[in-house]
Amino acid sequence: MTANAPARRAGSVRVWVWGSVLMLCLLLVALGWLATRVVTAALGLSQVAAAVPALSAAAQADDLAGLGDALDALQTDTQRAAEAVGDPLWGVAETMPLIGADLAAVATVAHSADAVVSQAVTAMDAASSLAASGEGALVDVSALVAAHPPIARAADALTTARGALAAIDATALVLPPVARGVAELQETVSVTEPVIAGLADATAVLPGILGVDAPRTVLVVIQNNAELRSGGGITGSFALLTADGGRVSLVEQADSSEFAHVAAAGVEVPAETTTLYGDVVGRFVQNASMTTDFTLTATLASHWWQERGGVAPDAVLSIDPIVVRALLALTGPVALADGSSLTADNLVQRLLVDPYLTLEPSAQTVFLQSATQAIFQRLSEGGVDAMAWTRALAVPLAEGRVSLWSADPQEQSVLAGTALAGPAARHRTAGDDAFAVYLNDATGGKMGSFLHVDIATGTAHCRTDGRAEVDVTLTMSSSAPADAFPALPLSMTGGGLWGTAWGDIGTNVSVAAPAGWFVGAVRKNDVAEPAVDAVDVGFPTVVAQVNLSPGEVNTLSFRFIAPQPGEVVPTVLHTPMLNEPIVTAGAVVDCR
Repeated sequence: MTANAPARRAGSVRVWVWGSVLMLCLLLVALGWLATRVVTAALGLSQVAAAVPALSAAAQADDLAGLGDALDALQTDTQRAAEAVGDPLWGVAETMPLIGADLAAVATVAHSADAVVSQAVTAMDAASSLAASGEGALVDVSALVAAHPPIARAADALTTARGALAAIDATALVLPPVARGVAELQETVSVTEPVIAGLADATAVLPGILGVDAPRTVLVVIQNNAELRSGGGITGSFALLTADGGRVSLVEQADSSEFAHVAAAGVEVPAETTTLYGDVVGRFVQNASMTTDFTLTATLASHWWQERGGVAPDAVLSIDPIVVRALLALTGPVALADGSSLTADNLVQRLLVDPYLTLEPSAQTVFLQSATQAIFQRLSEGGVDAMAWTRALAVPLAEGRVSLWSADPQEQSVLAGTALAGPAARHRTAGDDAFAVYLNDATGGKMGSFLHVDIATGTAHCRTDGRAEVDVTLTMSSSAPADAFPALPLSMTGGGLWGTAWGDIGTNVSVAAPAGWFVGAVRKNDVAEPAVDAVDVGFPTVVAQVNLSPGEVNTLSFRFIAPQPGEVVPTVLHTPMLNEPIVTAGAVVDCR
């Protein structure tokens, strides 16, 4: 037995050695196989990255055929990458130290890209159908109906991809190409997803509103940004449209002067809204868009319209002149009754400045209604495809210049979850760190063309409990001429009748914080300023007033406190204005 012990030990050593060699060989084979998978995935994703400029160029050039071909070719690459990262060994490799997180990120990118591209390929057929225009109709509603399912699937794929990609901390990845690629895709998807989601929502509700099944009435509320309200401007002009199978006709117009002021609102206005804006929200038709709740705005507009003797509209659409400017850039000039032309270049001057400088109120109404008639006549002629409308309206939609409400409960349930449902809905869809700045004119005139606003946000960490403080600061100035009094007419200045001196600009500024936040101090020109606050439509909101004489500059700062500890990256929405505000982030904020 003693003599056999060395032999047994030698046999054990040989087994161990050969077993180790076999394991090493298997490991090398596995690593080699994994390497081929990595190369395959990398090649597929590199093709995706290389194709992005071509896809962007084709989209900007309206080359739908080229865009479709590029997506078809790209689908092969994304499928190859998705298959590679789906290998069982890849899942094991994701647990490896150092590069495991990078490989997991590559897998997420590959699966997300494949899902998005595959749905985009089918959505391209829908886009092609939307590119066909119908003469005599605003849009081809049958094409909108057919386009909705594939566009909705593409939107769902983008939403899923956005969530998956957002969970990756690109700054923690160790491989620079992977970190860079993840960050770029996160940015691309975050920009694209809201646009496609909005298009999906639009194709869900627009066919019905445009009368695909039966004629509809649409009350168009035209907001005048020369006299600001939270939603954009006073609801100074109204137009009733009928829509039937995509064909739109202008039936009737009304000016705000045709609606009598009332002692009490005919529609219930929440107490919180009254606390912030006073009891004038429901008493004057011009103030219907003072509330940030567009359902209330639409209800007020519908009520006023019916009180005047009109029918209850099936939908209420709110737009401002900047929306019309975007449409004129697409359709070309519109001939007016006086023989002149209204263009995208001169629209603001012709509609929002000149009438109040040169015409009496009654003549202003005649001119503006004749311009509205000419514009709708041109739009009702059709000849423009839905894709072109989408491109023209992309910026006005993003700026919150278009809001829509439907009396149909099913359509409204879709709209309610989108930015199309008005300022408060837009705030809700903007994320947990979004703040909204709303401006309401206190001048009683059309001085908005002289108002300039810059908005800066910053975060301070001053509290021992770890809760962040966010500061929203407005720098406001007036470019009104020094001789505004008495050079400018009463219809533009308000004539001092509403508590603001002739030539000055009075503005009530309210800032709405995310739900659950706490209102802090308000300071004007770095001095404590009285303010009123309330939780309105679910958002803690505080309001203060600023008065600007010609050439004057004032700052107004609002401080808010987070409900719990953690990092905050504030974003800002604001009332659509004639002079687009400059918005900056990362301002230095002092502890108070």
